Formats: sequence, structure tokens, C-alpha cells
Amino acid sequence: MSHWARLAERGGALGLRMTAACYRLIGERGARLLLYPVVGYFLLTGVAARRASRDYFARLQRFAGEGAGTPPPGWATSFRHMMAFAESALHKLAAWMGRSDTLNVAFPDRARLHALLAGGKGALFVGAHLGNLEMTRALAAEERLAKVNAVVYSEHAPAFRRVLEAANADFPVNLIHVTQVDPGTAVMLKEKIDGGELLVIVGDRTPPAENGRVCTVDFLGAPAAFAQGPYVLAALLECPVYLFFCLREGDGYRIYLEPFAERVVLPRKEREAALCQYVRRYARRLEELCLQSPYQWFNFYNYWQRQ
Repeated sequence: MSHWARLAERGGALGLRMTAACYRLIGERGARLLLYPVVGYFLLTGVAARRASRDYFARLQRFAGEGAGTPPPGWATSFRHMMAFAESALHKLAAWMGRSDTLNVAFPDRARLHALLAGGKGALFVGAHLGNLEMTRALAAEERLAKVNAVVYSEHAPAFRRVLEAANADFPVNLIHVTQVDPGTAVMLKEKIDGGELLVIVGDRTPPAENGRVCTVDFLGAPAAFAQGPYVLAALLECPVYLFFCLREGDGYRIYLEPFAERVVLPRKEREAALCQYVRRYARRLEELCLQSPYQWFNFYNYWQRQ
């Protein structure tokens, strides 16, 4: 089985630049129409992604139970799933081009963020490839709400990153590329937290390193591996932890900012059990949001493969 970080990025840089150019010239509606044949092509040729989509919806349907109204696995559902992913990429581009006013983003928890920033110390936000997390960094940069640092795996999606960099020179600013958190990285991140900055990391992807530490917990009715890294990092940083999502709802987006832990505590003798408890809580929240927004799950690989 292939690890997600070794999966090839599909779609050439030229095609991505053409999409960006179309967005500038004809706007979102016109660019969105162009997505239909593109998504149709990838649905037909992307066997692994199509299989992953069908597997996800089959598991989601079994987990939700009969009568829940969960979309059934099939060609139409997978097309809509991939279309939602393509639209999210288009909206990331729009946000970095400074056109976030067209995206109708609601942030009911804004007062919570302001209260956090007023305290003078930062926090760790744990997100997922669920919805459009990258768009929140673009909004923060545009509105100057806070200094938001995204902790990312640098190997993935280089072509799309280059398109976003071309859209806005600020895109690569505050991107922290890591493959693992070593002592030097931890010290640098601690300085950012102590300076009142925010760190955003995803918790739904396992580390690229073969020896990356994971916890295997139930997710949508079957065991799945989740990274321990975000919670180990939170314990080192001694900072509050929040769950952070940006989901498509209706004709716009909603940003979720939810308290997760005031401090992550890992007792020496029960470290593994404590880590897995944090992972389990995170996985349960992901389950709830997948049921709420089933087409927003953007992990197009065998998520339940054995590590």
C-alpha cells in the first residue's frame, strides 16, 4: 500500500495555471463550468481516487445506519465528491487572490479567537483535510487578524503550491515545512507560541517517515491510523489546543474554532494511552463532521490501510 505522501500529484502545472487565468478573466462561475469536464476526466482515469471515494461512502453509510440519508457509494456520488474537492481548490485560489468577499465566509466563533489573541499567547489549531482549511490562512493574511503559521509536509502538491504563490506573494510566508518535529523545530515553534502567534497542523494524515508514531483508533466503524505528532507537539509547547475547520455550508463557508484541551498532558507511565485518548477524541469529532458534511472529506487514498 502507498503512503499518502508518496502518491503522485495529479494534474499538471499548466492546467492549474490555466484554471487560475480563467478565474481572473471570467470569474468563479465560468471557471467552475470548466471544472466539470476536468473532474469527469479524473473520475474516469483516477482509479485509486475513485476507489477511495467509494470506500469512504460505503463506510460512512454503514456507520450512519439505515435511514440516515447518507449518500450511497457510486459514480454520481464520487463525481460530486471530486467536484467538491475541485471547487475547494478554486476557492483557495480566490482567497489568495484577495477575492474572499465573494465566498460568503461565516465565523461564529470570532469572539473566541479575539479573546485568545487578547491573552498575548498563541495556540495550536488542529485541523484536517475536511473542508477548506487553507482558505482560513488566506483570510487571516488578508484581514491581518493574527499571524498564522501552517506546519506542513513540503513534499506534497508542489504544482498547486506554485499556482497559489503566483496568485499571492504572501502565500509561502509563515509556511513551516517539516518531516518530523526535532528539538530545534520544537524550540522555534515554542518561540512563535510565546510571541502570540498561531500554529495550524492537520491531524488526519500519518507522518511520511516510516518510523512515524501513530495511534490506531476506530474511525467510521473500522481501525484507522492517526498521527500522534500534533498532541506530542502540543505537550511540548504547553499551549491551548483548538480544533479548527472550514466547511462548505449552503452557498458559503463556516469556520469552526472549538476548544480541545487547555493543556495536553502526557504522564510518563501512561504516555501512549494518553496520546491515543486525544487521538480518539479527535477522530470522533471528524466522524460527526463527516456525517454532517459528507462530501467535504478530501483524503483520496486508502485511509484504512494497515500501517
